Amino acid sequence: MQQYDIVVIGGGPAGLAAAISAKEHYEGKILILERENQLGGILNQCIHNGFGKNIFSEDLTGPEFVQKFIDKVKKLNISYKLNTTVLNLGSTKEINAVNSEDGTFKISAKAIIIATGCRERPRGFLNLPGSRCAGIYTVGCAQKFINIEGYMPGKEIVILGTGDIALIVARRLSIEGANVKVVIESKSVIAAVDKKLCDSLKDFNIPLKMMYKVVDIQGKNRIEGITLVKLDSNSEVIKGSEEHISCDALLLSVDLYPDNELARQARIVVNPPTGQIKLNEKLQTNISGVFACGGVVQGYDKPENVVKQSYVIGESVSLYANNFDI
Repeated sequence: MQQYDIVVIGGGPAGLAAAISAKEHYEGKILILERENQLGGILNQCIHNGFGKNIFSEDLTGPEFVQKFIDKVKKLNISYKLNTTVLNLGSTKEINAVNSEDGTFKISAKAIIIATGCRERPRGFLNLPGSRCAGIYTVGCAQKFINIEGYMPGKEIVILGTGDIALIVARRLSIEGANVKVVIESKSVIAAVDKKLCDSLKDFNIPLKMMYKVVDIQGKNRIEGITLVKLDSNSEVIKGSEEHISCDALLLSVDLYPDNELARQARIVVNPPTGQIKLNEKLQTNISGVFACGGVVQGYDKPENVVKQSYVIGESVSLYANNFDI
């Protein structure tokens, strides 16, 4: 069994910041476990700018922002394992994990930080009708295709939902030459926190339909089109308002949900409505020595806020580890 003082599960901005903060206050062995092939988490695919102003006083892209933390991790000689999936977390602070290099292995730690972030809800959450044909993706998945994998999700695209990532992806697809035929919202206001993103739809002549919903998806092997209906002020369907739009891809802007599966396995208490891990006054979970930070605690939040919260958690973990040594 491998022995470490502090293990951080998740190598996104929250996990990196927590590990850095812990190392700056504690000289023990720290390990970061990351399931992707590089550190940085979701920010690796966020190539637009707007990050770092409140921390570095610079306007950075997502990769530029997170690279500053990766560089600090390497400077502090904090160990990390990539392409590593944590299979389960025990209440005795033992971790079972697997990767292609080590196979299945166990890790024991004095303290553990869960920094697994958030994940997109699946299509079923939207309760969409129609067949399960190819060409239907979440906007986050599409963003990864374009910015990291180098693939286009389609050429004639409809986006359902107006969250921040949806509007950013609409702009990105237009830049890459796709025809974003329409962005659809079932409410009377857009969901994006950054309302200025609506300007990008105007800049690229992308139609925005408010108070509409999808009632049918056509296509057998791959999506061929959708049917929309207009909603009234009570969100009831207006008769005779059906409209067909052809497309070869439908992108779904769904809510983000804390990735709390490991926490639930370990019987760590989470808030049922939000899925967020609960922390006590010592910033620990209900299991002594197990902490959490980032999106799995706060839900979707600005990276700067996530980092600041994670710095605090890292310092609290270092205090716990120091007292553990006494």
